[in-house]
Amino acid sequence: MAGVLIRMKLAVLRNSMTGPRAAQMITGGLVGLALAAGVLLLAGQHYPVAELRFDLVAAALAVWTAGWLLGPALFGGGDETLRPEHFALHSFTHRALATGLAATAFVGVAPVVTLVALAALVVAGVTAGLGPAAVAVGVLAAVLQLGGTVLASKLVTALLGQVMRSRTGAALAGFVSAALLAGTHSGWVLSPLVGEALRTGFPPAFSAWVHALPSGWGLTSVRAAGRGDWLTTAAALAGLAALGVACLAGWSVLLRRRLTTRRASGRPVRASADRWVRGPVTAVAARELRTWTRDLLRFHLACFALGYAMVFCLLPLAVRAPVFLPWTGLLFALWTAAVSANLYGEDGTELWGKLMIPGAARHDVRGRQLGWLLVAAPPTLVLTIAFTALSGQYALWPWPAALVPALLGGGAGVTVLVSVLRPVPMADPHRRGGNLLDNGTDFTQVLLVLILTAACAAPAFFAVRLGPVWAGPVVGVVSGAALAWLLGRVAAAVLGRTAPELLHLLRTGSRPARRRPSLPLVPPRVTAAHRVRPQRPDAWLERLGLDLAPAGRRAYVIVSLTLCWVPLVAQGVVPALMLSGGAAERSWFLALHVPDGLRWPVIAVMIALGLVLLVTGLATGLYYLAKSRVRAAG
Repeated sequence: MAGVLIRMKLAVLRNSMTGPRAAQMITGGLVGLALAAGVLLLAGQHYPVAELRFDLVAAALAVWTAGWLLGPALFGGGDETLRPEHFALHSFTHRALATGLAATAFVGVAPVVTLVALAALVVAGVTAGLGPAAVAVGVLAAVLQLGGTVLASKLVTALLGQVMRSRTGAALAGFVSAALLAGTHSGWVLSPLVGEALRTGFPPAFSAWVHALPSGWGLTSVRAAGRGDWLTTAAALAGLAALGVACLAGWSVLLRRRLTTRRASGRPVRASADRWVRGPVTAVAARELRTWTRDLLRFHLACFALGYAMVFCLLPLAVRAPVFLPWTGLLFALWTAAVSANLYGEDGTELWGKLMIPGAARHDVRGRQLGWLLVAAPPTLVLTIAFTALSGQYALWPWPAALVPALLGGGAGVTVLVSVLRPVPMADPHRRGGNLLDNGTDFTQVLLVLILTAACAAPAFFAVRLGPVWAGPVVGVVSGAALAWLLGRVAAAVLGRTAPELLHLLRTGSRPARRRPSLPLVPPRVTAAHRVRPQRPDAWLERLGLDLAPAGRRAYVIVSLTLCWVPLVAQGVVPALMLSGGAAERSWFLALHVPDGLRWPVIAVMIALGLVLLVTGLATGLYYLAKSRVRAAG
């Protein structure tokens, strides 16, 4: 059966390798090969400390394995080209089905690229002169470690899918995803430690730790074979083989549970009386508060925002740099707004009830804004006050006092406006499976809300920078309140005018051809023909309209939107905040390596470069998005 499933997967991949999906797979493969070449380069270099080569390779393979284990939790449910549900009615045992699907997991670009990276075991053995026996062991260890890595990824993904059927699991998955993403964004602060380690070697505790992980067992077997320690070699290889078998057995058990359990588990919630509800707006706000605590998807996203802010701002403490601590609350507010960008898309066809109530659009929008503020404001204030006091940087108080109300007000307005103007259709909450990893994230929508919410703090930023001390907080409060009121009013007007079209989009997953379809006289019934289609891996390209763009412009949009954050945030906003707070840690910031008189001009140039990349990339993407909408309508 494994051979049949492998041929089936190859046929699916061959017939789907067209257009944007092919470009995406090729781009991912090239990036993966570049990273694998970097691992091979680490294994083939000569270092002043003999043990440094093996420590670096072990650390690189640990990071590579972490990407396999945690990547699906961040970007989706893993490789689902062949879904187990497709074979639920066949007379396969769960072990046989797991074995066949496990064999298909090794078919694709990612396993091939990983095998190239694992060739570092052989390269390290050759470069270190450990002998032909160590090289032969390295080949066998690379194959066994590839099997263990892929099967462990399947097990962890399935385990997270099962665990996320409860609030505890949803919170755990949210913190894991946040730690992974924040670590990639703020890991550059550890560059001084890495530079020091490249000169003197890693601490013994770190070396022992990276070699003790399963990702380091292959390298341990190679080194032991080079010393003639065959007992250690056999134990390491046996451990890799046993790990793969254990992961396969565990995945088969979880696969059986997945095919026999349809709904999310959990105890029924008790009805609660909201004594403070006095009108339609507060009723909607109360409903939003219950949704944030009871809906596993919302709860998962809230934990993600909190985890990202904590990891991003606490990681610099590893190099004794508390400069980011006062901004923890601001970062939490930004990410809470970003993960709230799809409020109406998450609710699905529940919008039908509002269409039947005159004037409900305004009450619903205002209630969602109030509910969002009740969720985001208290943690933002607590994190800001507590971490500012912990850092001891009391001279920075005008900045959070101005930026916190501006970001909270702007977030309350931007979230509802973007959710109305650009919702992403999802299955209704009662139709979703228990595995939250299957509910993909629209990174374009998240990016848009991050940019717009951060832009809402611009008046307060310049008021603190250019005005007297009292101007910043006043401007922050006024601008935040004005943006929340104005953007909420625009969102309510758009919702009241385009609610039928929005309902059609949430029901079918596509916008209607007519501009104003007539309102149906009966509640919508979501049939098979009108069910929201699952998102394809290249759906984000179509939503951007890049499926119509030439290859060069498509590449420019992707590259500009990916790299614009380096000059804009990492080389512009962050050193600006450090200079404003009196920090002098140079690290990799270009502006802090030039003379004092040139620091602010360099920061201005970097911010301008980042804005140029961001604006031109967005403008090009929006141009082709408009073309795709015209083609779809005509």
